[in-house]
Amino acid sequence: MKRFISMVFSAALLHIGYFCQPAYAQGPRKVKMTIPVVALSMTPVYLAQGKGFFAEEGLDVDVTSTSGGGPDIRALIAGDVEFSFTTGDNVILAHQEGKKLLMVMSGLNRLFINWAMHKDAAKTKGISESTPLQEKLKALKGLTVGVTNPGALTAHLASFVIRKAGYVPQQDVQIIPIGAGPTWLAALENRKVDVALTATPVPETAISRGFAIMFINNAKGEDPSIPEFLMENLIARPETVEKNPDLVRKMARALTKANKWALQSTPEQVAEALKPFLGQTDPALLLAGVKSVLPALSPDGRTSERSVQITQDILEQAGILKKRVGYSELVTNDFLPK
Repeated sequence: MKRFISMVFSAALLHIGYFCQPAYAQGPRKVKMTIPVVALSMTPVYLAQGKGFFAEEGLDVDVTSTSGGGPDIRALIAGDVEFSFTTGDNVILAHQEGKKLLMVMSGLNRLFINWAMHKDAAKTKGISESTPLQEKLKALKGLTVGVTNPGALTAHLASFVIRKAGYVPQQDVQIIPIGAGPTWLAALENRKVDVALTATPVPETAISRGFAIMFINNAKGEDPSIPEFLMENLIARPETVEKNPDLVRKMARALTKANKWALQSTPEQVAEALKPFLGQTDPALLLAGVKSVLPALSPDGRTSERSVQITQDILEQAGILKKRVGYSELVTNDFLPK
């Protein structure tokens, strides 16, 4: 009898031990997230992966680039992924279509989309990099502008700038999609478009290859009317925020850690950490791009009311936004590290 009791007791201990295993024994939680492009604007995501900040939170994040904004946010709305790290303009536009999303962390809070112009187009229009902004904008008439996707931030900004110049998109200035990365570069180099815009370091790559000049350098604040912007944000569906608050908190914390690490490091250290993700970029361009992106990183992850207001101003002036959305309907800062 004593032996039987001992065996039962031992089995009970094993049973209890099995169910009391620490959470990490089950392995990291798998999470799916979309990003619009492979570019320096994705720095917080790359650093959270490369420096192990996602892993520290017990997360295994599968990141998929959609080669331009639009498909990334649609995948989130459809429930194919839990998160998207992308621009806030599409959150606002989705909201006006009755598809509510929430920005739970700000990765970049300044506009980080630059414009490059083909050298032949610049010569014809008498434009140089030092030409005043208003003169550059006036030179757009009759040209073709390349954007990544029709529903991407690049397309929204193109419409905004064309209207700001006093022209009508698709009437005075044509806008066509040319994709991201290599296809973007090929379209501009082969003069399928006269001007094109996307995130650093792609425009700078076109310039370094000798077939383009910088047309508008938003990374350096050439357009003073855009001091803040919903550039890159961690976005989730409301049901994810409600049902999985701990997951949202972990994602926001990992990305905020990444930004803090970058802001406490040298540009050289950040560039080295980004090489596995942007390894095809010329090292000098990568370092220059890192120096441009560091001032745009949000140190605390908070999304400001001003950035929401300015982004909606741009969408209104571009003729895209029908009705403005309240800050609290778009943003929550409740999941950020205290």
